Amino acid sequence: MAKGKILVLHGFGQNSYIFRMQIRSIYKACMDDYNFVFLDGPVVAHLPDEPCNGVSLFDDKGLPICRRPPFALDPLVTPRGWFTFNEDWTKYEGVDDALRYLKSVLVSQQFDGIIGFSQGALMASYLCAYLEDPTGHPLFFPRFHPPMKFAIFACSLPPVDPSLPALLQTPTLHVLGRIDTFMGANQSLALAQACEKPRVEYHEGGHYIQTKATWRRFFREWMLAFRPGATIRPDDVPSPGAIERLRSPRTSGSHGPWCDLGDTTSK
Repeated sequence: MAKGKILVLHGFGQNSYIFRMQIRSIYKACMDDYNFVFLDGPVVAHLPDEPCNGVSLFDDKGLPICRRPPFALDPLVTPRGWFTFNEDWTKYEGVDDALRYLKSVLVSQQFDGIIGFSQGALMASYLCAYLEDPTGHPLFFPRFHPPMKFAIFACSLPPVDPSLPALLQTPTLHVLGRIDTFMGANQSLALAQACEKPRVEYHEGGHYIQTKATWRRFFREWMLAFRPGATIRPDDVPSPGAIERLRSPRTSGSHGPWCDLGDTTSK
């Protein structure tokens, strides 16, 4: 069977190389079955130096202050993003430019699924929505790519400018850190609430994608469940958190794969 193909979108302030290095163990665990395509966001995120007391990082329009670097940046370490945003993430600038760029990639390649981290997951949710219903955005009509078979969203807020046009029908896996200090548990769950049937999994860390062996195996098996001839359903793939708890006598309690979206803990 030919390998599947997965689109991978990094977070704000990262780039394709940095994110590839961060999740390379996941990629290696899946490489026999899937090719991962890592893209660079179109926005160069030249963030300012650490401010003095009382100096804002945002301009009078609420957008991040950018500076032109005094030297040429190495492309491998240039921080990038998909769009800019105001201080409380309620106003975006550049979303259509990012969608236009992603469309140029999808016109020439067909993907089975998508993985997004932080702002990349927010961007991935837009992409899933407009691939499901091309009439939701003029860039996506007429249809040029089928809906994604699955999406993995890690540590992300839901989009608000604009919000998603409808509940996402694409099967989604939401990976959240219990001690994510960048965004609270309720904020992270809001994107899951924008999906028809989300699966929510927690790891014990912060704002990153967990890459322990149990998680690598889980990601691979969950994605393989969408392949033709799969013998297990995605929601029947054992939770990596449950496996870790079984192996550790210091933790107790059991949590299944599905999340009660009225709470901040897994059932």
